Amino acid sequence: MNRIYFRLCAVMVGVAVLTSCLKDDDEAGTAYSDTAVTYFTLGTLNRYTHTTSSTGSDSIIKTSVTGSDYKMTIDQLNHRIYNVQELPAGTDVKHVICTITTKNSGVVALQSMVSDSLQWYSAADSIDFSEPRIFRVYASDGSAYRDYQVSLNVSGSKGVTFAWTQKGTVELPTMEVRLKAMGDTVEISHDFGVYEVANTLYTISYPDGLLKSKRKDAEDWQIEPLDDDTSLLPLYGYVIADWPYGPADNTDYMLLVGTPRQDDEPYMRVWRKIAPHAGGGQWVYMPFDDSNKYPLPRQERLAMAYYAGSVIAVGSDGIVRQSRDQGISWHTNSTYNLPSALTGEVISMTTDEQGRMWMLTSTGQLWQGFASK
Repeated sequence: MNRIYFRLCAVMVGVAVLTSCLKDDDEAGTAYSDTAVTYFTLGTLNRYTHTTSSTGSDSIIKTSVTGSDYKMTIDQLNHRIYNVQELPAGTDVKHVICTITTKNSGVVALQSMVSDSLQWYSAADSIDFSEPRIFRVYASDGSAYRDYQVSLNVSGSKGVTFAWTQKGTVELPTMEVRLKAMGDTVEISHDFGVYEVANTLYTISYPDGLLKSKRKDAEDWQIEPLDDDTSLLPLYGYVIADWPYGPADNTDYMLLVGTPRQDDEPYMRVWRKIAPHAGGGQWVYMPFDDSNKYPLPRQERLAMAYYAGSVIAVGSDGIVRQSRDQGISWHTNSTYNLPSALTGEVISMTTDEQGRMWMLTSTGQLWQGFASK
């Protein structure tokens, strides 16, 4: 604890010194109490690909990737920075030069990959992005900071495959059932229009809106706050996925997706919520506009799960789609293609504590999927 305290004090002293220098150099200058990352771009990256000659000899070819061609999305709401367009397979993300611009000249620090210690960011230093990294931006007056999780997505990690294995067939008394993760396995629970997430029940009731209850007997339904009209809630077939919200402790990110009320609407309805464990938070409607070229097409039934840092969804059209930006855009992904032996429609999905994905079909097939090297 003393070491952690010392490091944090050192960081704040550094910010205070910087602020003092700013004032000394320019008495008319202003130190600000707020900041944010406003620009993030990648420099030139190395790419290594394997090739075999006509004589059978192996060799590694080194080429360059222009990092600035791969736009980094800055999600200010969720404090995440990532590239939607994947970097080419074989790109070296362990030695990356990046350029960061902040609002009001905020100062940037980078958190260690093995501890909570911080070091000042330098545009001249290469950074290891083999796993998501935390950047901390301090306000120029040293009074506050904001953390961002930065991830680099690379196409088809070589040597890693995803496979489905059938775990049996179960008898389904009704189609209104869902898979529920229970530690490192799953159980099948009855739904009847109620969705259970982290021991909390949710249901949609018109005209009341989205309701939740902490009691299994569901006698204490409370109306959830929405930022838009209740008519924008899905009519039926809605699913909810939740996962830990990286920028804040004891907080979850919740995503609700379902079929629209109007028959002529071509896309699914999407809502999200930043949910502190202590309570509070508001559901926010995520409308599609012309700038989003990859909305989730309308489905009569949808299954969805959070897996390996992204959201995986399978609709009644049988196509697997992935969202890396928490439900904004959805891209088809052949990595998770449904197994050829699957029968019926996928009606429910979940992920267990060991990071394996489970899938249940309308014919009672139970499948388990996992990545391996």
